[in-house]
Amino acid sequence: MFFSGTYEHKLDPQGRISIPSRFRDAFKAGIILTKGFDQCIVVYTSSEWESMAEKITQMPITQAKARQMMRLTFWRAFQLEMDRQGRVPLPGTLRDYANTQDEVVIAGTGRLIEIWSKELWDQQD
Repeated sequence: MFFSGTYEHKLDPQGRISIPSRFRDAFKAGIILTKGFDQCIVVYTSSEWESMAEKITQMPITQAKARQMMRLTFWRAFQLEMDRQGRVPLPGTLRDYANTQDEVVIAGTGRLIEIWSKELWDQQD
């Protein structure tokens, strides 16, 4: 699936976010959230995660940059499931990193989705 567009949402009191309905079918097999490179949360489909993980784990562990990439990618990755309403919990460590405490922007970026705090997203323009 190709993800595009931006959507504004609020986290509910349990720290969950609603995935836009047009994206939900892509996440029926699971949803993976991890730390993004630009102070956002990156959201992967299961198949995209497996493809990306395969490439990273093929990197030689004898190289410091490869080990750093593995750490940055996997240590804050969470494999989750959407509930029946299409909501997914945002783990506290990721919410803290991305400063997503209330209003968020969900941005389709092609093969991935990014979740940004509204404040940080507005600074991207």
